[in-house]
Amino acid sequence: MKTTTTKKQQNDVATTGNDWDEAYAYSLGIQAYIYGFPWVYLSWLKWLWSTEGGKEYAEASGASVPWAPINSFFKSTALATPENTTGGSPNCDTLYATGWLDVSDEPMILSVPAVDDRYYCIQMACIDSDNFAYVGTYATGTKAANYLIGGPGWNGKIPDNVMDVLPRSRTPEILLMGRTGVNDSNSQEDLDKALAIQEQYIITPLSNWISGEPYVPVAEAAPNIPINPTVETEGTWEAMNNAMNINPPGVLPGVDQSQLLSLFATVGVGPNQLLSEQSEETITGLNSAAEDGLALLKEMGNSSASSALNYWSYPPRDIGQSGQNGDFITRSALQALAGITAHYPDENVYIHTSLDNRGESLSGTSQYKMYFDEDEFPTFDASYFGFWSITMYQTSDFNLVTDSNSYTINSYDPQYQSRDEKGGMAIYLQRDEPSDNGEDGVYWLQSPEDEDFYLILRVYVPGPTIWNTQTYVPPALVIQ
Repeated sequence: MKTTTTKKQQNDVATTGNDWDEAYAYSLGIQAYIYGFPWVYLSWLKWLWSTEGGKEYAEASGASVPWAPINSFFKSTALATPENTTGGSPNCDTLYATGWLDVSDEPMILSVPAVDDRYYCIQMACIDSDNFAYVGTYATGTKAANYLIGGPGWNGKIPDNVMDVLPRSRTPEILLMGRTGVNDSNSQEDLDKALAIQEQYIITPLSNWISGEPYVPVAEAAPNIPINPTVETEGTWEAMNNAMNINPPGVLPGVDQSQLLSLFATVGVGPNQLLSEQSEETITGLNSAAEDGLALLKEMGNSSASSALNYWSYPPRDIGQSGQNGDFITRSALQALAGITAHYPDENVYIHTSLDNRGESLSGTSQYKMYFDEDEFPTFDASYFGFWSITMYQTSDFNLVTDSNSYTINSYDPQYQSRDEKGGMAIYLQRDEPSDNGEDGVYWLQSPEDEDFYLILRVYVPGPTIWNTQTYVPPALVIQ
């Protein structure tokens, strides 16, 4: 028997809604949040780091940020300290030169000098936090050069003195993360050498390069404060849709993601989507998904590995391009949220832990000891100026430990070269300075007061047991 519904009944359904709308939007919203988080977070950072509005916001908040107008570099004049509070687990081994590019109208030319006495790299990531290219000691060599950085589908005439060897970006908005090694953190002479190298990292629009006209970058006003998705979720979906309108996902030379985007579009998420056309129940489900999605990413970002690795955790082997391999939770949690971007493993591996030898969370209320035997140090390729470092961060905000004066140790700095009589190194991790700190082979990392923390062991240009087989096992953090 055929059944029909009256117009009044249809209106009643539209008015009261259905539970499945909210449940479906929540279920799909979790996946959409995991997928799209980098668009929201990196768009927030682009605003904070490159616009007049972001600059004013940072100054009013008392935050230290790497600010520079679009298509230019911010160049740090010192190594990162606890005063840097933008999160992302900053390293303390290299000077940072960061810059946001917009290649929607034309390519940019990146000029670098010859660098033959230290490690350097300039990492290039799309707005989705996946890398697309590198320039540096390991990736392109030590010679001076000018590199073209082009957006999706760009094809044009290349000047004779410009190298077109880098892959095209998948998005018009690009983040450059430059790192220049400081070989002696206590030497002003060595710092000046690194600063002189960094000063020669220059961005020039192609049109200015051809015409010879000086380029003067201008910052966008952008007075409206966008959502910071690391601390809030209200407005997430509007921000995600806007960012994807500017930087559409799945554009060549990236991997086609049209089927996934079509699925998200059924709840109004993605490029060219309007949330205003969605039901109240769908919006409710999406908002709940954003809250739980952020909590999920933070939980994964703080997770650690098994006891087989002394509770240290290697990143997935597709780190740095996880999204291009369909591993969206790694891209959002471990690349974007925990580090903004992440290196390719053969360039740099970050091994992290937040657990002690018992599998318990590392806490500033406890004391720990980490001991490297003579043959237990991480391996690296010295021919590319590789090295290792270990740095402590507080779990609450992914920053260096507040007010700490002892938060990092590395393998090349002269102040960390002493070893004990067996050739080993002991590192104490505790709030108060140990009595034997400063003796041969004894060092100290100061933990936060009454707060959990984590460590990152970075290996620059790592050996194959680290970047390939992942069979190197760092020492355990033994509770004292």
